[in-house]
Amino acid sequence: MLHLNEPAPTTSRWRDILEKDFFPLNRRRDIDGLRGLAITLVVLFHAGWLQGGFIGVDIFVVISGYFMGRSALMQHPFQPLRFVCRRLYRLLPALVCMIGLVSAGMLWWVLQSDRADIAINGAYALVYLSNIWASGHVGYFQGQSIAYPFLHTWSLSLEMQFYTIIFLMALLLPLTRHRKLVLSGIFTVSLAYCAWSYVKGDTQAYYNIFDRLWQFSLGTMIWIFPRPRLSPVVANIVYAVALAVIVGAGLFYTLQFACPSYMTVFPCLAVATIIMLPETQVGRLCLVPISPLGVISYSVYLWHWPGIVVANYLFFFQVHGLMMAAVLGIVLVISVLSYVFIERTGLDYEDRVAVAARNRGAALLVGACMTLAAILFYISYVSRVH
Repeated sequence: MLHLNEPAPTTSRWRDILEKDFFPLNRRRDIDGLRGLAITLVVLFHAGWLQGGFIGVDIFVVISGYFMGRSALMQHPFQPLRFVCRRLYRLLPALVCMIGLVSAGMLWWVLQSDRADIAINGAYALVYLSNIWASGHVGYFQGQSIAYPFLHTWSLSLEMQFYTIIFLMALLLPLTRHRKLVLSGIFTVSLAYCAWSYVKGDTQAYYNIFDRLWQFSLGTMIWIFPRPRLSPVVANIVYAVALAVIVGAGLFYTLQFACPSYMTVFPCLAVATIIMLPETQVGRLCLVPISPLGVISYSVYLWHWPGIVVANYLFFFQVHGLMMAAVLGIVLVISVLSYVFIERTGLDYEDRVAVAARNRGAALLVGACMTLAAILFYISYVSRVH
């Protein structure tokens, strides 16, 4: 008797996709939970609901240093093209789509002066120099920041600049014994530079890669230096204290504690501590449940600030309360769609295709990025001269 293979139910197929994308088994889900906590802090800060939420960026920076340390310094042999392509496929598709769609939706109806500033900010974001542009034009914590839908990309520019630094390190420092010395030196010099900026009262150092390198380096050094060996009970206690430090900073820090400030050391050390410990019961209870939000944190970060800015433009008043909650709900839906259909699609393509096709695709992504940047530069120029 013939037995026909019946197709698997659609619900099962979608369940497999959701489990693979949002509940991956091949990574530490408590670190994804840390990302989820970080993006929650940032979004609540930008919504005006949490005064210390800016430390979410500090959390992201340390985590980024940790993952880039593995991708660049712990790969033997280091594969430069694979490293570059992975970063491009990870970051560019969603960034280009976000800036392109927001620009197309906003630039034709905003005031001419606003159009010029928004377009130039978007252009700098696409070439990953947004932090340099912002440091000379707008204070991140000032009311005028609400006029710039791409201002939040300053942190993405910092990240790409760090990728460049660690890429060069991976190329130029093939001997492991030198990496520990160089990383320690970068950490020390950057921390001292950040302290000097704090003493000077240089608030624009918030955007500066040199004031942030110690945070990236802290995450990277986790791979270089030995990790503590603690009993499960002690590990859970230390983990809980570190998590409490992060949450407490988000709840009680004020703007005067933003980088450059010695107070940023505490949440950064707490993040490094959590990463250095094995996944604990505390992590499984407190961080793993929000790990799906961490998985889509890049898309949420990309879309949440433009959503808030556009809402303020549309309604001609400072959006808050239930209106802000509605905006963030819409942003979350857009972010999930962005992750599934743009971000995840790009990464899956990079994994699936041959090396030559992967490299061509990366070149096309860079070309699309540069083309859109050139268009926005031109729009900004035309808007200023007329």
